[in-house]
Amino acid sequence: MFTTQYMRTMLAAVMLSLLVLTSGCFSGDVNVTVNNDGSADLKTTLVSAPMLAQIVEQSKASMVAKNPDAQVAPVTKENMSGYEITEHYATIEKLSENDFFKANEGKNTGITVNKNLFYSDYNFDLLFEGSQNGGGAGAFASNITFTYQMNLPVVPTSSNADRTENDGKTLTWNLGKTLVTGESSKIEIAFRIWNKAAII
Repeated sequence: MFTTQYMRTMLAAVMLSLLVLTSGCFSGDVNVTVNNDGSADLKTTLVSAPMLAQIVEQSKASMVAKNPDAQVAPVTKENMSGYEITEHYATIEKLSENDFFKANEGKNTGITVNKNLFYSDYNFDLLFEGSQNGGGAGAFASNITFTYQMNLPVVPTSSNADRTENDGKTLTWNLGKTLVTGESSKIEIAFRIWNKAAII
């Protein structure tokens, strides 16, 4: 999948050119829907102004190379264009195969699960990693947005989400600040899915 390092490098390379832009230049959304059966659907939407099209194209190519079954559709948003990439994972744990959800030694544990007969406890400890050199895009903060959203079948036991909706089952994190400032963002959420078949 895309990496923050690649995005920051490309953003920094075109900052001077972006001075001519008067509206959005880059927008990204990562959306995970967790299903009651323990599977997950991942939808990643990346759009940009023409000057940043290379970021979107490289990210799409990387994702499709890792998962040839991914469904790709072109999308537009205001003056930006790009792609929506949809992937299905048979289990929540398999999301760890995607770089966005991986564990980084000494920094975060990724996705961990504790299963028993009656329920499964899931813990997401993710790191959207920044740069020690900063993001270099502070002047364009209003033109760069990036969010991570989770849709759960249950209310989580804990999270550090920036915003919640749907009675707490839809959670959103604002990750644009990482691309802009280089400051890493932590995504933390824990939830329990009951095995209804075992209970009944």
